[in-house]
Amino acid sequence: MKTEKVFAGIFLVGLLFKLMYWPFSGVLLVISLGTLAMIYFGGGFYFFSDKKISRQNFPLSIISGVFLAFVVLGILFKLMYWPFSHIYLLVGTYTTPVLLIITYLLKSKATEELKVYYKNIFLRISVWALLCVTFFLTPTSVLLKIQHRNDPELARLKTQLFSDNTNIEYKKQLDDYIRKQDSLKTTGELK
Repeated sequence: MKTEKVFAGIFLVGLLFKLMYWPFSGVLLVISLGTLAMIYFGGGFYFFSDKKISRQNFPLSIISGVFLAFVVLGILFKLMYWPFSHIYLLVGTYTTPVLLIITYLLKSKATEELKVYYKNIFLRISVWALLCVTFFLTPTSVLLKIQHRNDPELARLKTQLFSDNTNIEYKKQLDDYIRKQDSLKTTGELK
């Protein structure tokens, strides 16, 4: 649980860096969310357990770990503007409510020693489900506008290219604009 909190904290710092357009945001996001996805996918049964590994519902832990890994990867792919983020987030959007319902029903019938386990996994799934739906419903163009709020033309060109990344003309327009901005920066005309 502590490992998970550390990487969640690194994710929040990386998200802040991304929104502020500071360097190393990508590294922080990939390290934090990539590690969380590996933890959930490969070790959900270990990280979701209470104090003892035997005090849990193994099938629920394994299934939750797999689908939470999809959610985490979807958020990572969305923030890095990588392809297939929509698919990961779509899977997460449909599976996390089902997992929440199953967890809630099992919690109501659980013994006292398992109630803490179900409470923790319900909370974890709830947080990631909320983030998943938020990123699923947020268009990439909005993320680009937030990230490049000081340069609306760059945001427009990146959104245009993202909407059709096979269009060579869009890529050329973006490259020309970036070259122009870089040359203005080096000559001191742009601050």
